[in-house]
Amino acid sequence: MGTSTRNSGQNGHSPLVPTWLEGNPVPVAPVETGVPVQPAPDTSQNPNQPLQPIPVEADPNRFRGPRTSFTHFVSGGGRNGSSMRRGVSHYVSRSLGGSSNATKRLGSARTSTSRLYGVLHTLAGGGGLRDVARLLAIDNLEGLRASEFFIKVAQFICPDGGSEDEGISRSAYYDTVADNPELMDKPTENLTREEIDLILQSYMSKVVMQQIMNGIANNTIRFSESLDEISHIEDAVEQLIDQSVADAFAQVRQENADMTNLKAKEITDRVYQKTFEILERVGD
Repeated sequence: MGTSTRNSGQNGHSPLVPTWLEGNPVPVAPVETGVPVQPAPDTSQNPNQPLQPIPVEADPNRFRGPRTSFTHFVSGGGRNGSSMRRGVSHYVSRSLGGSSNATKRLGSARTSTSRLYGVLHTLAGGGGLRDVARLLAIDNLEGLRASEFFIKVAQFICPDGGSEDEGISRSAYYDTVADNPELMDKPTENLTREEIDLILQSYMSKVVMQQIMNGIANNTIRFSESLDEISHIEDAVEQLIDQSVADAFAQVRQENADMTNLKAKEITDRVYQKTFEILERVGD
């Protein structure tokens, strides 16, 4: 998983969706404006800003079942796929409270995903790199390998920050660059639309992967007998998530003949939610 951001998992006493994840997202600039993304206005000093209600505490035991299932998967050396699928399914449905809450819990990763979608959609358009350069106000994008291009635009897609979900965004982004060497070694302007779609799917898969591993797996997987076993376990989870994201992406594409930058946030959120809906069902 490369540079993946790991932690010991969410506390069962925390709310399903913290109120700070419900705030105003950073908007994605439409391609037509040519204006880079601007931060959302600071409302912290506004006395008229209504206070967020204190969220109701969720079931403190809601992680126990999914973590137990994943422990069975790990203790069997990653051979019991049904335990893994059950753990992932129950994590989404019970620990996170369903696909909608699971999507909301991605936090700023949702904004980073919509930004990446906007850049990739612009890159695949008629203006290509020229339009991307105009959108982001960045010079000298021509002639770069894809890896150099994505590193150069990284600060726009996942800017530095201190929260956990921002760390997940950056980690998933750089893992996407590192884990697709054949695509990333190509000249940026030679990337096909299909390859551009694969880059977006790869990023979204890694975001979901890190959320799930942080939620139910990291405390358990460290007790695996070898690095090869850890790699096998992670590969099995990653294959499940990759296929779920690909299926969700295909469903959303069928529903949206016109997948434009103006709908970037809506589209990428729907892909995430459909991914979690698919993952909820894998334990049936």
